[in-house]
Amino acid sequence: MNRRLLIVTIASLGLLAAPAGASAQSGGSRFPTVLLTAKTAQGRFQGRFDIRRFRVRGAGLAVFGRLNGTLRDRRYPTTQRVRNATFSFDVAAARVPGATTCARLAIVFGARTAPVGGLAATFAQRTLVLRPRRGTGRSTGEVLCAASSAAASNAPPSLTAHLLNALRLQYA
Repeated sequence: MNRRLLIVTIASLGLLAAPAGASAQSGGSRFPTVLLTAKTAQGRFQGRFDIRRFRVRGAGLAVFGRLNGTLRDRRYPTTQRVRNATFSFDVAAARVPGATTCARLAIVFGARTAPVGGLAATFAQRTLVLRPRRGTGRSTGEVLCAASSAAASNAPPSLTAHLLNALRLQYA
């Protein structure tokens, strides 16, 4: 199984090295953003999380990005806007149960309580399912298969982070 994962990973990364005009690089869609809500003591945050990169954090993975949205709380006289606030979540990659193809990957965002606009906001666990989109090229499915295989075989977090970042670049 490890040899197969290595071959799929090398093939997927080789496709990323193709010239910019190649069909494997034809993009068009943006990497998915995650719609989020969080509870505060007297209100809630509602907005989106724009994913910028995946990294190894401790023994697992983390996703870093920007948080945008609105914060409504009784302690503030008006709605507060949150714009491009740097934020991160601990994540785990997993195969999608019952998927008919390997080109499906679940990214599970761990629950987290963190300050947003000066108030403690509690985000619930959330799952994002990635699949190939039109306009992202054939290699997107291959990178998804490699990341799905890496998640299923408990590959090192650094390998999974590289595959997820390669996938993010495919959507760019």
